[in-house]
Amino acid sequence: MKIFTVVAAAALPMALGLSPAWSIETGAMPVEGAELSYIEQGEGGPIVFVHGAISDARVWEAYADRISAEGRFIAYTQRYFGTADWPDNGAGFTRETHIADLIAFIERLDAGPVDLVTWSYSGEIATYAALQRPELFRSMVHFEPDVDRLIDDLPGAEAARAQFGATLGPMVAALEAGEVEAAALRIIESVFRMPEGAADNEAEPFPTYWKENGRTLPVFGAMARGEPLSCDDLANLEVPTLVVLGGETLVQWAMMSERLAECSGNAMLVRMEGVTHDGPYRRPDRLMDLILGFRALKEDPNSGGQEIPQ
Repeated sequence: MKIFTVVAAAALPMALGLSPAWSIETGAMPVEGAELSYIEQGEGGPIVFVHGAISDARVWEAYADRISAEGRFIAYTQRYFGTADWPDNGAGFTRETHIADLIAFIERLDAGPVDLVTWSYSGEIATYAALQRPELFRSMVHFEPDVDRLIDDLPGAEAARAQFGATLGPMVAALEAGEVEAAALRIIESVFRMPEGAADNEAEPFPTYWKENGRTLPVFGAMARGEPLSCDDLANLEVPTLVVLGGETLVQWAMMSERLAECSGNAMLVRMEGVTHDGPYRRPDRLMDLILGFRALKEDPNSGGQEIPQ
């Protein structure tokens, strides 16, 4: 594993007005038991973006113009997220469902192995999927992957989890009151390290996206933990992987990101300064620099990429 520090010019935050991509096309991909809505733009090799919890494919829209200049931008909404009707009462909301859906989505693109970009929960889903079907993935870029089982044996893991858990009181209170939209805003504040009430004042449309996904919180919280995961499991995973870690994030995400990069058979870690778990939201241009730089580095190891030095 190699560790690098990002040095980038000031980015234009998506939340503060990065122009949306007006030429995005929409579609629906049938998978077993559901249809996954997606947005796409451009042609060439597919670069697939998968959102984390309390969100959906719309959080990636501002990435479409720049990414589609280098390949086929695709972002899909995981089952139960977004605004579509659920196929059941949420009984199928499991990690196993989302892992199977990711595998099926890539298979049915029928475009060969993909470059994958994840954020938080989807990084966990992609890790398990890549262990099952590594041939589907040309490369992976994870922003703070939420691979909780990977730190079970690390000293300090329980303290790190407790640090995060101590911030969840306002979300729990909102859920107990049946206010799932308010609960969504409160957990965004926890993971982004924002003061209580700050999420309400973020620039639209993101507060709307978060609130519309608040209905997933009860079933998300009720899920069983993922399957045990160890360094030995990841040692032979040779998919080129870039793990991006926010410089001001909570300890648990720092531990998970560092551990995934350390354990994976072909990975590097980059620290993105000035952000927490909100990096893809606050600094989209920085993350796009890294995505495209890693893609260039992977294609030509002598190029140095755009942001990742040799």
